Amino acid sequence: MGLKFSDALRLSWSNITQHKKRSAAIILTISILFGVIMAFNFMLQGLRGTILDAALQANDGKVYLQTGYQNISEINEGDFRPVNDLETAQEMIREEVARYDGQILGTMTVYQHQIGSTRWVINQAVADAVGSLELNLDKLEPDQIPFLAPEFENVHFQGYLANNGKKDEQLVQVGTYPSTGTGSPTLPGFNPLNLLLSMVYGSSTTAPPLIIDDGTERVEKYIQEMAETKVKQDGYYYENVEQLFEAWPPETYFIAEFDNYDDAVNYYYDSNASKDIPAKILIGEKKYSLLNMDIFGRVIYLRLDFDNLQFMLTAIEVLFIIIAVLIATFTFAHLIDNDAATVALYRSLGASTGNIYLIYFLYLVELCLLAVLSCILIAFMIVGVMWLANAGALAERLKEFYILKDLPKVNLFGFNSMFFWTIGSIMLVAPLSLLLTMRRFSAKHIAKKLKED
Repeated sequence: MGLKFSDALRLSWSNITQHKKRSAAIILTISILFGVIMAFNFMLQGLRGTILDAALQANDGKVYLQTGYQNISEINEGDFRPVNDLETAQEMIREEVARYDGQILGTMTVYQHQIGSTRWVINQAVADAVGSLELNLDKLEPDQIPFLAPEFENVHFQGYLANNGKKDEQLVQVGTYPSTGTGSPTLPGFNPLNLLLSMVYGSSTTAPPLIIDDGTERVEKYIQEMAETKVKQDGYYYENVEQLFEAWPPETYFIAEFDNYDDAVNYYYDSNASKDIPAKILIGEKKYSLLNMDIFGRVIYLRLDFDNLQFMLTAIEVLFIIIAVLIATFTFAHLIDNDAATVALYRSLGASTGNIYLIYFLYLVELCLLAVLSCILIAFMIVGVMWLANAGALAERLKEFYILKDLPKVNLFGFNSMFFWTIGSIMLVAPLSLLLTMRRFSAKHIAKKLKED
């Protein structure tokens, strides 16, 4: 029998029409499995844009990054590049930030071991860029120290204001800087969206008070007095403040500003692998490691959050491929056994083994194509229902979480390459199922099934 492709296509389609219930069961099983994955991927991509827009809205579209070298002298591992001085190393960072279309706003200096309590000090330029000032610094007393508080104060915040176990009365809040709520922006009760939203995290667990150095030397005097108190308490370690700061120098980092989110993310990930700025440097006997930290709203880390979610969905998809292939294989094997007489008829009419493979391969391909259409329909239905049911509540939750003035726009539908991977995964079921059942087309197996019948 010289089998034409059109004949094989007609015979394969007749298998679907003659066995509607069996075909529908295969189509429905595959489409439900992958429809859920496709729907969550649509929602994941939509949420990525929605949450990123909300996070950027809190910072007026700007992205901020704390970057610089951190003293890690107690760590011995790693390949350290010798550098003449820290100022030279910091200048390399400034040039690298500029290469990514960013700019250095100013600095943040962190005092820890030097003064007994941790203090974060930013210069006036940083405060003006990120802060919302509610009190004029000129109205402060000379001994009052201005600071910015996060818009959302976490449970540790009051502890940051302590000095020697008591509240530091010199510290005066003059404004706020952008931060997020604690935890994740999940919705109340059991909600499928929480499977995605629970993987997005806020920044306020480490949002400290930021002291503003306004250039009047009040902050310098304040730090000096705290250091002198530290020396008195630990007099057997240090003879004077200079010796204390030599042993524990404060760490100063740049605050970089980017107008474009992708530029900020690219700098964040590329800088540690850059040949222009070393990840680890050696200055004398002191070792330093490049430190990049998301700051003022945890915007950059959103890329990592959603990449992790995408990885999880991909892993689940692989699992679903295995399940779908197993279901299709067992069903297809049963179909072949039931079609033993038909297969024997094909052979008696002169069909080759290759012809028979083609007929049943086309049958599987047609089932998978129908499953693709059903899968897309199911995905759109799931996304539509979730959008209608949760758009309003999610907008309110994001407004609260990112402390916004206006409700953000919510979009639960997004499109990316994962859509085509999902379709490809469904179509992969056809060749894999055929490959796992090929032995059932052998003349010996067909004869055995005919004898049993």
